[in-house]
Amino acid sequence: MFIEVAATISLLLLGVPKPASVPGCQLADKRVESLIARKAAELHGIEYCQYRLYNTMDDLEGDGANDFVVVFTVEGPNGSNGYKSFMAVFLSSRKPNEAPVIVPVGGKGERDPIKIHVQKGKINLETMEYLPSDALCCPSGRGTLVFHLIGKELRAAGKPSE
Repeated sequence: MFIEVAATISLLLLGVPKPASVPGCQLADKRVESLIARKAAELHGIEYCQYRLYNTMDDLEGDGANDFVVVFTVEGPNGSNGYKSFMAVFLSSRKPNEAPVIVPVGGKGERDPIKIHVQKGKINLETMEYLPSDALCCPSGRGTLVFHLIGKELRAAGKPSE
């Protein structure tokens, strides 16, 4: 199983289309799917939902309600063989028609987010960082990208650590 998943990820990173056997994984929440579809269309790329990262069990705002965080990646932006990753935060205090907070968090040759940690007022993304000697397929460094919630906006806290 691990080898199949690793092979599929490697093929996707190399720009090979997703196999037809991969099941759909669209969420019931149309706001999330609509946001991701708009970003993919804006970049003229494709998003593979099975590679998303989610956090739904933590209170970022400190208002007693869980917030929803999703990291997603758009492959092949503008016809390239690259990819760009984004984090969208749906704050519980926002009205359903209000836009979520969305920030870029990585991409080919930069970093790949691999895990989300949320605590009041802060999101830590564990990352795989591209070191100068790394091939574009294979980041080997480890890092953390930190965002602070300031009001209703996210601000990056300096450069990622390695």
